[in-house]
Amino acid sequence: MGTDSVDAPPMARPFAVVTPFRRPKARSSDPDLPPDFEAWFRDHREAVYRFVRFRVATREIAEDITSDVFLKALRSLRTYDSRRAAPRTWLFRIARNAVTDHLRALRRHGSRHVSIEMVPDPASRAPSQEERVLEEERKRLLMTSMATLRQADQEILSLRYGADLGNREIAESLGITANAVAVRIHRALERLKTAVGKQSNEDD
Repeated sequence: MGTDSVDAPPMARPFAVVTPFRRPKARSSDPDLPPDFEAWFRDHREAVYRFVRFRVATREIAEDITSDVFLKALRSLRTYDSRRAAPRTWLFRIARNAVTDHLRALRRHGSRHVSIEMVPDPASRAPSQEERVLEEERKRLLMTSMATLRQADQEILSLRYGADLGNREIAESLGITANAVAVRIHRALERLKTAVGKQSNEDD
C-alpha cells in the first residue's frame, strides 16, 4: 500500500482518456461557462479523485472513474446551469452517481470490495519497520470497518475526509442544510468508531 496511498498525487499516471481537453464553446446565453474546460479539470480533479478513491478498491479503478466523471461532465456541459450549482458541486454530483453505478455493478456480480484508505500512508516517515507494520494494520482495520457502514455514511465521510469538502459544499452537493451535514458526519463517525471496535474485537 505504500505506493497506493490516498495521500499520493492522484495524477501519478497520465489520464490519456481525459486529456487533453478540447476547448468547449460557451453558449452566448450563459457567459458564466468557462471558456476552457481544462480549468475545471485542473481545479477539481484532485478532490474528485480523492472522493472516488475513498469508495473503491484500487487506484486504477479510481482513476478510471475520475476520467469518466470529467468525460460525462464535458459531454453534458451544455446542460450545466451556473445559477443552480457551482462547477465543483455539479462535478461531485456526477462523481457520486458514477461511484453509485460502480458499486451497484459490483453488487450485481456478487463482489464485496474493500475500499477506503482513510489515513495517508506514513511509510516514508516511519522511523522503523515495526511502526510501518502497525500503521498498515491500522489502515487495514479502518478500511474493513468503513466497508461495513451503510452507503450514505461512506459517501458523506468520503466527501468530508476524502474530497476535503467543507460542510457547506457537501450540503450543496447533497441538497441538504449544512447543519444536517454536521449531524450526519458526527453520526457516521460514531458508527465508524463502533465498527472499528467491533472489528478489532473480532480480530482478537
